[in-house]
Amino acid sequence: MKPILSAEEMRACDQATIEKHKVPSLVLMERAAKAVADFIIDKYPEANQVCVLCGPGNNGGDGVAIARLLYLSGRQVKTVLMSDESKYSAQLKEEIEIAESYGMDFALGFNEEKIQSSDLFVDAMFGIGLTRGLSGDYLAAAKLINNSNKPVVAVDIPSGYHTDCGKLLGEAGVMASDTITFAYMKKGLVLGECKEAAGEVHVADVGIYLDETDGKAMILEEADLKAIPKRGTTANKGSCGKILIIGGSENIYGALYLSAKAALTAGAGLTKVFTHKNNIESIRRAIPEAMFYGYEDFEKEKLLESIDWADVILMGPGLSTGKLSEEIVTTVLDNASVPLIIDADGINICANMKGALIKYAKENPVIMTPHLKEMERLCGVPVKEINYDMEKVARDFSCETNVTVVLKNYSTVIASNDKIFYSVSGNEALATPGSGDVLAGIITSFVAQGLPVVKCGAVGAFFHGLCGKLISQDVGIKSVLASDIIEGIKKINVLT
Repeated sequence: MKPILSAEEMRACDQATIEKHKVPSLVLMERAAKAVADFIIDKYPEANQVCVLCGPGNNGGDGVAIARLLYLSGRQVKTVLMSDESKYSAQLKEEIEIAESYGMDFALGFNEEKIQSSDLFVDAMFGIGLTRGLSGDYLAAAKLINNSNKPVVAVDIPSGYHTDCGKLLGEAGVMASDTITFAYMKKGLVLGECKEAAGEVHVADVGIYLDETDGKAMILEEADLKAIPKRGTTANKGSCGKILIIGGSENIYGALYLSAKAALTAGAGLTKVFTHKNNIESIRRAIPEAMFYGYEDFEKEKLLESIDWADVILMGPGLSTGKLSEEIVTTVLDNASVPLIIDADGINICANMKGALIKYAKENPVIMTPHLKEMERLCGVPVKEINYDMEKVARDFSCETNVTVVLKNYSTVIASNDKIFYSVSGNEALATPGSGDVLAGIITSFVAQGLPVVKCGAVGAFFHGLCGKLISQDVGIKSVLASDIIEGIKKINVLT
């Protein structure tokens, strides 16, 4: 895991590097510029005519330094100073003086005609400090380069987006092919509209380091999969975890099947399904490896027997929200004493019995896996607000209930009280029915195998995303089904 920072946290890192570690600000700017220039030279060797659009602040200073390095490498560079000189930062002025000493000249003010022949654009208009939408020449420049069909490299973050939540701040922002961000990933690059606008994101080491990571949100990486327990040489099916999955209903079977199949494929030892009797024949045929019990009416004693047997319980996939389902959920919360994963209809039912949920979570680990609409039901915050405030909403609910929240979106935010994790391993292939049921099964499997519960939501989300991404390389983004994601589990199990 590595830190993922807000704008304020990144500014504090910059300041500490300059003041505490005595690294001059101009040195950091030069390092940043070299990282971007080297990237352009390596990835876009045919882009001979480069246009660098520079704003009035230090992001513009980065841009002028990038332009100089490209100019000295032999590229034809058009450097556009977008702002009035009275607004230039001190470092931008220094970089202009350095560039002029090498014989460079500048275009003062945005002029569409002068830059239309460019092969590549560098967006150095605004960095992580932007708090309002683009306007005037900046908006015109963003629209021009977005419509150019030419590569666009953004410096630190595409201009026009909020660094902390990724929200598009105005009418339009820059749509980049690549973003080179400095020192650490920024939260906004994986959230809101900026996730798409950033293109491929590259984190460049420029010599800025956190003195400590305590209290910082972390972004998962492939190395974190090493936390998944290995299966011991002397293992048997009973020692690899006993999972009870409570789900399915009179007319719904698929979600339950996907969760159970995913749990087994991800390494669970024994899996028992507690479901409506209408699903039993389908389970017998589709998952012969699973055990099962089928009910028609509420059978409390049989449910209690299954609860007592289990090491971990997954409750909710396809369960429905009728009276029978509510009785089942209430029985689990009143009588179980093992880690509990709550998904889908289990979440919707628990939204109306928050007190019982909090009581259970005081004594036992609980993981909930809501999408944005389910999170709205849990906490009352509208989806449109959750979308731009995922971290706070997830943290607030986790701290209130002691529940680990895996808040699913195109980037997933995991909150375990004050511990925050971001998972961005997946791609658009995960936008398929049943994907969340597979995730719930994976997380449950990891809990059963002994991965610490505080890590299961985060590592499970990353694992799930990577499964979808890997399988999409075989079948294509639009063709991935939830059952294909389960096949992706086998790919990762081979790798790990």
